[in-house]
Amino acid sequence: MRFGRLGFAVLLISFGATAVIAQETAQDQNAAGSQQESLADAARKAQGQKKGSPIAPKVWDNDSISSVPGNVSVVGQESAGAGAAPNEQSGQQAGGQNASGPTPEQKAAMQSELADAKAKLDSLRGDLDIAQRKYALDEQTYISNPNHAMDKSGAAALQSEKDDIAAKQQEIADLQKKIEDMQAQAAASDNGAK
Repeated sequence: MRFGRLGFAVLLISFGATAVIAQETAQDQNAAGSQQESLADAARKAQGQKKGSPIAPKVWDNDSISSVPGNVSVVGQESAGAGAAPNEQSGQQAGGQNASGPTPEQKAAMQSELADAKAKLDSLRGDLDIAQRKYALDEQTYISNPNHAMDKSGAAALQSEKDDIAAKQQEIADLQKKIEDMQAQAAASDNGAK
């Protein structure tokens, strides 16, 4: 009887385990099926949204207008110079330059001159840095001398170095102004060409 109860208990446990495994398998299959359906539904939604989204409008600016072949029609009020003859209006600007701006050779010359000026500015800045360091060292040497008040040649040398530094600073300021003017002129010619 003992074996009978034990056998009966094993039989019940095996049926229970089989039922639990079958139930879990069915749940896994349902979950996988619903996941596949939800992925398919999500893909359909995304495709529908993609078709329904508006296309971004074309934005026209100076760069994109120049790439359009043919003439561009402008709608709006006429400018003050509209009464001029067509050749005068399109062929000249205020400075008598061609409306197309400087030629490529002129642009190249301007860029070359600008590059040379920038290189010279860098060189002057380096020279100024060296002169300032030398002045600082010479000044320390001069002051460390106990009789520096009597050293007139040392004081004159320091003053000369100080004057050279001031001259280099002024030259750098003038060159920076010249570079800024050249950059503004180049930008104006680029804008005028567009």
